[in-house]
Amino acid sequence: MTKTVKAGSLAADIFAREGVRYIFGIPGGHIYPMMEGADQRGIEFIGTRHEMTAAFAAEGWALTTGRLGVCTGTAGPGVTNLLTGMGNAAVGGYPVLYFGGRARVSEFDRNELQDFNQLPVVAPMAKYARAVADPARLTEYVGQAVAQATTGRPGPAYIEMPRDLMEQPIDADAVPRPPVFRSSDAPQADPAAIAAAADMIAEAQRPLMIVGSGAWWSQAQDELAAFADQTKIPVFTRNAARGILPDFHPAFAGIGYNHPVMQAALQQADLAIVVGTRPGFTLSRTAFPAGLKIVRIDIDAAETTNQLDVTLPIVGDAKQVIKQLGEALKARGSLNDMTAWMDGIKAVGKQLAAAFMPAMTSDSAPIHPARLMAEIAARVDKDTIVVLDGGDSAIWGAATLPAMGPGQMLGISNNSFGPLGVGMGYAMAAALAHPGKRVIHLTGDGAFGYGAMEYDTCMRYGLNITTVILNDEMWGMIKRSEAKHSNGSEFVGVDLRLAHYEKVVEALGGYGEFVDQPSDIGPALDRALASGLPSCVNVMTDPAVGAPM
Repeated sequence: MTKTVKAGSLAADIFAREGVRYIFGIPGGHIYPMMEGADQRGIEFIGTRHEMTAAFAAEGWALTTGRLGVCTGTAGPGVTNLLTGMGNAAVGGYPVLYFGGRARVSEFDRNELQDFNQLPVVAPMAKYARAVADPARLTEYVGQAVAQATTGRPGPAYIEMPRDLMEQPIDADAVPRPPVFRSSDAPQADPAAIAAAADMIAEAQRPLMIVGSGAWWSQAQDELAAFADQTKIPVFTRNAARGILPDFHPAFAGIGYNHPVMQAALQQADLAIVVGTRPGFTLSRTAFPAGLKIVRIDIDAAETTNQLDVTLPIVGDAKQVIKQLGEALKARGSLNDMTAWMDGIKAVGKQLAAAFMPAMTSDSAPIHPARLMAEIAARVDKDTIVVLDGGDSAIWGAATLPAMGPGQMLGISNNSFGPLGVGMGYAMAAALAHPGKRVIHLTGDGAFGYGAMEYDTCMRYGLNITTVILNDEMWGMIKRSEAKHSNGSEFVGVDLRLAHYEKVVEALGGYGEFVDQPSDIGPALDRALASGLPSCVNVMTDPAVGAPM
């Protein structure tokens, strides 16, 4: 018996096979058949209040789970509203699939509603971008988009389909569905390269590892922990790999950004093992001293020699390569003792912490940002996910807040694209993915404005995130940086005002508190976290104090 369905609904067959649980977006007629098909297959549609947040939520899903995120936008402005997220996914290498609507074929180039030639705009940012012209091939194209987004170096994939083709009746049983649309095999490294790297590690007196996003996308957390336990080599984590080796692990040495502890360690190291990450904005090329031996591991061969003078490039999946290195070192027997080397690195961290201690315990008002960070950090445990947004707020958070497990620190600091407004999407995705964990979202007063209405989304879906606003009444990072060049002239466009953003959250049904005294921060955070509601603590901080890095 023929089973006739709308063609667009068949995209959900591939989503379901991939294990997609949520699709983020705003409803639209051009995409409704796909949405309806997903719902019928048990894939929940999460309706955000802006497509940009939908794109960030799909990203957040990938960052907190390691799996494909999916979002959608209706034709024209719905698709263009996804573009900032797509750019971020392209720079960061995030596995996200964007499903776009398109006007009917009969409406192309006739000035009809939301008709826009989207593909040439989207294609330069996407790893894979296709317009589906034959309804019977939709599942084929979606399957290929999933494969492209999730294999090799991950990235954004885009599929669009005109409305009349989406709505076209089709025999569901007659549509071919590829039995396999991607390989689960991950490439191992050349054994000769592994042997050479193992020799370098065995000889090193002061080696360190800098582990980035590639290790997270390969889900290398178990292999990295085993390698760290085996070798005791100090490990710095960065970007999507923050928490892949939890900050409380004995081998964790610090954050892999332009941070004094890692910079000091690099100056003393005799070997750096760089895994799945690229130098640039948050990892300066100049931090690597001339003559330092560098082993660089990446799934993309071109990246292994890009921007660094590499001693030994290794091409392969991070999970597989770390496992191979561990096995090769096991065959060599005992390694050099890392105790003194690690103690020296941690001593630098303790010195830095001691220098910040007066600020972190300060009772002065306006509130020092370090005091706010100390109060938040005291409430971050193994069941807490931290989301960072904003400018100075994100830098403060990255420098001071712990990453307690894989996928448990997300934020604007995950790559160099730097879009404000990621926080609400990331936080909502984290709450959906990990209902047993609490989510603390740190943002600035400027960045809060990008997603404030998403508290309505939180109320509709029962997502009890807690936002903490570092409120200095201005676009602080810009004002402070431009102050160096102002020559006494007036600032342009950088000042905000004292606004009760927590009242916005209350008006939408959540819980809010306003704090302007240091002693009130902790109790306010505790009440917000215990409220059982989406919550916001709006904290007035000293506008004279900028970010620590």
